[in-house]
Amino acid sequence: MQSSRLLPRAAFTVLAAGGGTYAYYRYSKRNDGHLKEGTFSITISQRNVEGKVVKAVMDLPYLPDATLEKRVKLFSRTLYSDASPYHERGGSLIKFHAAQLNSNDPVEDMEPEATTYLYEGSSRRPIIVAAVADGHSGPFTSAWLKGRLSNLTMLSLLNSGGFGVKDPLKEVETSPITLPPKFKLDSNRMSTLIKTAWEVVDDIITWRIPRELNGQDIRNEKVLETLGARFGDQILPAYSGACALAAIVDTEEQEMWVACTGDCRAVAGFWDEKPDGSGVWRVDVLSEDQTAESPKEVARLIKEHPKDDSADVVKVGRVLGNLQPSRAFGDLRYKWGADLQNFLLPKLLPPNMRPRPPPAKLLTPPYVTASPEVQHRKFTLPSSATSDGTRSTLRFLILATDGLWDELTSTNAVALVGGHLQGQRNSIANQNLTKSIPTIEENMTKTSAPLPHAAKRVRHSDWSFKEESLGMHLIRNALGGIDNTLIQQHLSIPAPYSRRYRDDISVLVLTFEGDEGLEQPKTRAKL
Repeated sequence: MQSSRLLPRAAFTVLAAGGGTYAYYRYSKRNDGHLKEGTFSITISQRNVEGKVVKAVMDLPYLPDATLEKRVKLFSRTLYSDASPYHERGGSLIKFHAAQLNSNDPVEDMEPEATTYLYEGSSRRPIIVAAVADGHSGPFTSAWLKGRLSNLTMLSLLNSGGFGVKDPLKEVETSPITLPPKFKLDSNRMSTLIKTAWEVVDDIITWRIPRELNGQDIRNEKVLETLGARFGDQILPAYSGACALAAIVDTEEQEMWVACTGDCRAVAGFWDEKPDGSGVWRVDVLSEDQTAESPKEVARLIKEHPKDDSADVVKVGRVLGNLQPSRAFGDLRYKWGADLQNFLLPKLLPPNMRPRPPPAKLLTPPYVTASPEVQHRKFTLPSSATSDGTRSTLRFLILATDGLWDELTSTNAVALVGGHLQGQRNSIANQNLTKSIPTIEENMTKTSAPLPHAAKRVRHSDWSFKEESLGMHLIRNALGGIDNTLIQQHLSIPAPYSRRYRDDISVLVLTFEGDEGLEQPKTRAKL
């Protein structure tokens, strides 16, 4: 996402447009409530009569329905409880809190999801898989991943453990997955197994059509006539793309694996409590943003394409000068050869969708991979913590698409959720967030800051703690905190212009609660 700072509430501005200049004045007035009336202005790019791209001004009304309460989709439920009928012994209460706000129309992000995989006839605690996906070039890939990515990953892990599944694609569509009592995740092989599983998922999405056509005379008229009917529903998920992120959490063994393909991000909040009752929130970043602006990813891409000119592989911070994420599902334009694209896409895409030409310098595809980077952590649930010495317990996980991380640092996100769980409900001054809610940083990388590709607004508004929903809480603070007018401006800008100011935002929070309550920090940060 490329962000642009919203214009001041009232301004007299002169802009060059189409070789001339013009001035505009925009106004706004406050009504008796919290919402604004009147108009505000944004700059847009458009073509003039000569066909040149110029800047112009668009006046927009403040919309009365431009509120988070009316625009954000909320999701919440309990994933696991010691009172659940499938578990007889006590354990942590695990809850799912999620929210989604679109900028694109339709939204390109997948709805956040969390799946609880129960053991059949066993008191063993479940495995939980939580996932988000950020689509691009359309919503089709992320929509395909909904419900499938988690289940196909788990089915692949079952297969690797000797519990065979004959037809994973059929199985994933027809029934919930129950784990055999003797099944355990293979800690030593998990990273490799997850990578293999995701590569198989992308193979299903992206290479199924070429594979099924292999050996057929695709230039035969009879074969050509059947292409649309056979593959029409498969081409769109392959043609668009999606970054994805998943956390596989083994609540019995108390360890987790986080797989990341692209630039979504996962962050954990650990509560580190000392014997005297004081404590601090520890920030643990569980993924690394994979974009063509990452030196690590740039080096990988150049190494994988030694015959290409390195200046062509990554240009202006994008793969082949076009795609920002360096890893993604789908995105056949960076995986299929140019000849295959030019021949098949006109015959497979819907009539109203004109195929984009293959990227220039597409010499040695594929340039984009869905193979994830996987990080592993062991943790202690609140119910398993000991009373002696320092207690470090996992209290929550945040998984979100880059629309959130364009606006919030990992540290601020942990402080916002941690403070909320401790009962903080008053606003906090912009510069005092991590002072009021103490945090320390661990395993931090450069990606813990706002993503480098976004032109950040300078934040002036204070932090809000008015929302009860954790997902809504993070989205509110990403868009403006206590500044309701700024939020109303954001939500009054229609698609596609809104993408210059904000991306789709999908955020998922898993909370892990114990027997003790959470207290708001006063002189000591105590839980």
